[in-house]
Amino acid sequence: MSAERPNILLLEDTRTVQNYIRDVLRSLESPHQLHTARKVSEAVQITERIEMDLFIVDIGLPDGDGIDFLVAMSALYPAARAIIITSTPQETYRERASALGALNLLPKPLQRKPLLDTVTRLLTSSSATSEHEEMNGFEATIGGLSPADIIQLKCLRRSTGVIEFSHDEGFGLVWLQAGEVIHAECDSEAGHQSGMDAFRIIALWRHGTVRELPQPPTCEQTNRRSWQALLMDADLHEQAA
Repeated sequence: MSAERPNILLLEDTRTVQNYIRDVLRSLESPHQLHTARKVSEAVQITERIEMDLFIVDIGLPDGDGIDFLVAMSALYPAARAIIITSTPQETYRERASALGALNLLPKPLQRKPLLDTVTRLLTSSSATSEHEEMNGFEATIGGLSPADIIQLKCLRRSTGVIEFSHDEGFGLVWLQAGEVIHAECDSEAGHQSGMDAFRIIALWRHGTVRELPQPPTCEQTNRRSWQALLMDADLHEQAA
């Protein structure tokens, strides 16, 4: 943890929701410092000068995407915790996002007790974790996001682009189009792989770095299966290994 008073960043563009969360957090038993931003650009400026312990982030923002912001923060503050708040009505979205061990999702309208309980739990687990403890799992840490977690989040947002994953065993690219995986390539100990063989390798990496390419290369579509089927296939291969 960065300090005795943990720093919380609230990234939410609706003023009434901001005020509501601020009021709820006043009930926290432990002291904390709350920083607020209504745009991704404002949040980035805050994180450049203050080390964060917990992020509370809306998904849809005026100048960007809350999930993209968290992916960027995972490299800067890997030990931080995160809560995603969303008004997305689909129950399947909530179930899939909640299934991610790395993140916590709360639906809008926010309820006072679940919000307070989640923040308390995450700050408590953060303070109980040693700075030098090796992270073997991904629960509640944005730095613990696996490639599969990141791909799932991007697909849920129906993103289009190319994600670059760097790993000590290799390097890989995953192409997304409107929230579906259309192609992947990687270079690893097994040599150069393309298509879904490459995707399976990348999805099973457990540490490394990630970034979204600003000028992605083009590719031919090699996959027409859903991203859910691809991730399930990768998981089955891992279990069988």
